Amino acid sequence: MLGMLVFVLTACQKDGGLEGRELRSEADLAGLRVCYTSGGIYEMMLAPRTDITKMSFNMQSDGSEALVRGKVDVQVEDDTFMSPEEMARIGIKLAFRGKERFACAFCFRKGDPERVEVREVLNRFIDSLRSTGELQTMYDRWFVCDTPSRVPMPDLGPMPEGKPVVVGIAVNIPPIGFPVGKSWHGFEPELLQRFSRYAGRPVDIVYMNFTTAATALQSGNIDIMCGGIFVTEERQKTIDFSSVHYYAYPGYFVKSEDGGHKLGFWGSIKQSFHTNLVVEERWRYIVEGLWETVKISLFSILLGTLLGAGVCWMRMSRRRWVSTTAKVYVDIMRGIPMLVFLMIMFYVVLSGTGLSATAVAVVSFALNFAAYVSEMFRTAISSVSHGQTEAGLAIGFTRWQTFAYIVAPQALRNVMPVYKGEAVSLVKNTSIVGYIAIQDLTRASDMIRNRTFDAFFPLLLITIIYFILAWLLGKALDLTVKNTKK
Repeated sequence: MLGMLVFVLTACQKDGGLEGRELRSEADLAGLRVCYTSGGIYEMMLAPRTDITKMSFNMQSDGSEALVRGKVDVQVEDDTFMSPEEMARIGIKLAFRGKERFACAFCFRKGDPERVEVREVLNRFIDSLRSTGELQTMYDRWFVCDTPSRVPMPDLGPMPEGKPVVVGIAVNIPPIGFPVGKSWHGFEPELLQRFSRYAGRPVDIVYMNFTTAATALQSGNIDIMCGGIFVTEERQKTIDFSSVHYYAYPGYFVKSEDGGHKLGFWGSIKQSFHTNLVVEERWRYIVEGLWETVKISLFSILLGTLLGAGVCWMRMSRRRWVSTTAKVYVDIMRGIPMLVFLMIMFYVVLSGTGLSATAVAVVSFALNFAAYVSEMFRTAISSVSHGQTEAGLAIGFTRWQTFAYIVAPQALRNVMPVYKGEAVSLVKNTSIVGYIAIQDLTRASDMIRNRTFDAFFPLLLITIIYFILAWLLGKALDLTVKNTKK
C-alpha cells in the first residue's frame, strides 16, 4: 500500500523537465535532477557533485518510472541496461554515453579458501573463451542487438550433477541476465552455463537485489555474485574478482519527445496484462511467490502461536527467574526491527545450519510473533475473573480442566480481535523476505517491474492479492471463535 501511495502522490506532482536543453556531456547535468541505482558505482561517481539534485532508487525500473513521469531529468545506468525496443516502448532515450570504461567481472568472498578453486577454474575458462574469440561472439550476440530479450539460449546439453555453485545475480534486465519461465537467459547466465559444463558442476542462479547479494556473498550463503558488477579499486579491498568478461560505459538517459506508445485506457490495461503476466510466462512468478508467502505466513502463525503460549506460561509463572527470562525475551523481540532480525538470523545465527531461506523466515517470524501474542494471551487470561477459577476447583475440576473448559474459551474470545490483527500484520510483513533471497509475492512483483518497467500493474496486482489473503485469514479466525461458542 505504501508503494501505491507513493506512486499516486508522485503522479500528482508537477513535472520537471530539461526545458529544451540538449545533453552532450557530464558538464551539462548542472542544475538537473539525476537518479541512479543505490549502492552502485554511479552513486559513488556522482557523490562529489554539488551542482545536481541526486536521487537513488533500489531498482533500475523505479528510476526509469521516475524519469518517464518527469520526477527526475536524467537516469544514469549502464549504456546497455535497456534495449532500443524497450526504450521506445516506455518513452526514454540515450542522450549520450560517458567516456569512462568500467570492467565487469564475477565476485567472490575475499580470501575464502573454499571458493579459490572455483575462481581459478572460472578464470581459466574466461581466458580460454577470450583467446578463441568465443567470448566476443557471445558479447556480440547479446549486446549488439536491438532485441536481446528474444535472443535464444544455446542448447548446451544436460546440466552436470554434484554440489551446485550458487550464484546470486543482482540484475533482471536484458542483455546481462533475465529469467524466462524457470530458466535464466542473457550474457552472464550463458557464460555461467558454459562454465558449468567446463567445470563439471551444476550452477544454481538465484535473483537478489544488489545489497542482498553482497551480504549473501560476504556471509558465504552464495559462492558467486554477478549482475554487471564493476571492478573498482575500493571494491577490490573487500571482494575478489574473476577475470574481466566485458566492459560497460555509463549511459545518460532522458525522456524522449514522443513519451512512448499512447494507448487508450482499455488498451493500456490489455497491454499491461499481456506484458506483465503472459509474456515469458511471468504469471509463474506471481503463483510461485504467492505459494511462498502463504507457506511462510501459515507456518509462522502456527509455530508462533505455540511458542507464544509457552512464553505466556513462563510470564505467568510464580518462579521469578522464569517470568523474568520471558519478559526479557519479549522486550528484546519487540525492540528489534523485523527486517534487521530476519537478516541477522539468516546471515549470522542460522547461516551454518543448512536451513533453507524459507525455514529461516518461518523461524524468525514465529519468534517475533510469539513475543507479541504471548502478551495478548497473558492479558486475555488475566481478564477472566479469578473467581471463575475458584468456582471450577470447588465443583471438582482439576486446575488443568478449569483452565481448559472455563478460562481458555473466554480468554480466546477476548484475545481474538487483537490476535487477528497481529496475524494479518505478519502476513503483510512477509513482504521483506526478499532480503534473504526468497521469491515471495513482493519479490515476484519486483522481478516483473524490472523487466516491464511498469510500476502500476504489478503493484496493484499484489495489493489485491495481499488484501484477499488478509481477508481470508480474518474469516478463518472468525470461524474459529464461532466454533468455540458452540
